[in-house]
Amino acid sequence: MGIDVVVVARFLLTGIALLLAFLAAVTWNRRRDAPEATTFAILVASMALYTFGYAGEVAQTTLSGARLWLGVEYLALPWAGALWVLAACKHNGIQGRTPLLFVIPVITFVTHYTNPDNLFYTAPLSLVHRGPFWVLEVHRGPFSTLDNAYLMVSFLAGSWMYLRGLRHSSSLFRRQAMVMVLGSLLPFLGYFAYLGGVSPWGLDITPVTLGLTCALLYYGIFHCGIFDLSPMARNLIFNSMRDAVLILDPQDRLLDFNPAAKLLLPMLNKRNLGIPVVRMLSEFPALAAAVIKSHDRDEICVDGPLGGPTSRCYEIETLPLFSVPANPGSRRVGRAVILADVSAQVRLREELRSRAETDPLTGAANRRRFHQALEIECLRFARNRLPLSVLMLDLDSFKEVNDRFGHPVGDTVLRTVAQLLLLCLRKTDLLSRYGGEEFAVLLPETPLTGAMVIAERIRHTIDQKPILAEGHPLKVSISVGVASHTEDSEASPEVLLKKADLALYRAKALGRNRVEAG
Repeated sequence: MGIDVVVVARFLLTGIALLLAFLAAVTWNRRRDAPEATTFAILVASMALYTFGYAGEVAQTTLSGARLWLGVEYLALPWAGALWVLAACKHNGIQGRTPLLFVIPVITFVTHYTNPDNLFYTAPLSLVHRGPFWVLEVHRGPFSTLDNAYLMVSFLAGSWMYLRGLRHSSSLFRRQAMVMVLGSLLPFLGYFAYLGGVSPWGLDITPVTLGLTCALLYYGIFHCGIFDLSPMARNLIFNSMRDAVLILDPQDRLLDFNPAAKLLLPMLNKRNLGIPVVRMLSEFPALAAAVIKSHDRDEICVDGPLGGPTSRCYEIETLPLFSVPANPGSRRVGRAVILADVSAQVRLREELRSRAETDPLTGAANRRRFHQALEIECLRFARNRLPLSVLMLDLDSFKEVNDRFGHPVGDTVLRTVAQLLLLCLRKTDLLSRYGGEEFAVLLPETPLTGAMVIAERIRHTIDQKPILAEGHPLKVSISVGVASHTEDSEASPEVLLKKADLALYRAKALGRNRVEAG
């Protein structure tokens, strides 16, 4: 019966060693995705070697055989504590002095294999019979005690770091943090039971607890995505993002949020978790509607308390979340909604657009903007046959103003004329500086008779309003050419502009300061 127990024990420990080796290989393959994966793979591989050595030790009935397998175990055991702490540091984003962690392991490794010359063991090893097993009995010296103390402290330090990570982790990653906490505590408890003499038959049950740790790590790696990116690193990124992030489940209920979201939406708190986002954002229906849209990217501008004293614009991006990260084929478990403040970009975009379409001297539209608007209105005319008119205006004898008073005065005249023209136009009309002292006006849905009235109003206003330049009133006049599309005319910008130009030339030829129709 005892032989059967020994065989089962060796079979169990060998299986655990193989499982640890498998997990070491899997973790090694994740080293490109997470900085701690390499260290963790080496740690698990060393524990596989240790467990395999102990599987050989428990089956021995001779002292020489047991000593041989003990030598195999100590190829890995001294490094376990340092590797455990190093993996915990990297997993939780803690910086440390790596070489210092391996000072004691190097000392205990060397002293174990040179035991006749030091005090790793204070007495020769012996083999004693306990139950069905033959167990090595050792008398620990100072270096062996240092080795055990360092392992215990390392297990405790690693567990403390994982517990701290659990305490500070986002609710989204709490499950991953819990896996790492339990996985770090189990070997510590097993080794503590062995050193305390309470393990069955005085056996080291750490390898058995490592088997349970394997099961936890298997769940963590393949179901929690631990080594796709470490939860602590994800949590640090999540909490340090300047953009607001809301994590929603498939029913659009709030699962988590970062500090930036709390600043943007003061109503957020942990009591909101599980509440539909539409109800939570009921005071801001436009924002709520944008958040629950399925579009990948959207833009919204908000006034009021959310936007502050001035309007704020936000780019809203939606990213799907899957049960297995980086695997879109897995089950979708929710989505992340990112609200980035793009107010500055929107203002810059509008400013650039305005500069591209505005004459810098007068503030009127430039020639490019005028032609764009004219093409659009001609298309509307072709579709709906609504009346459309254009005015071409030219300041009379403007060269004399520049020659007599200089270009600064001429610029003042142009700016003032543009302001007077705007006063004579409707909001739907478009004024542009067409070139030099020439202006153009687009009059949508305006027949020729209405355009003539507006043109005459402009001519009269300019004629009766002296312009003050450098303290001297200047009397200027303007000639206007008017052209309109009629129901049977061709809907062409070129035709309309040519008719207006010909009418303007006729107004100039007939004595200036007058309105002519084309």
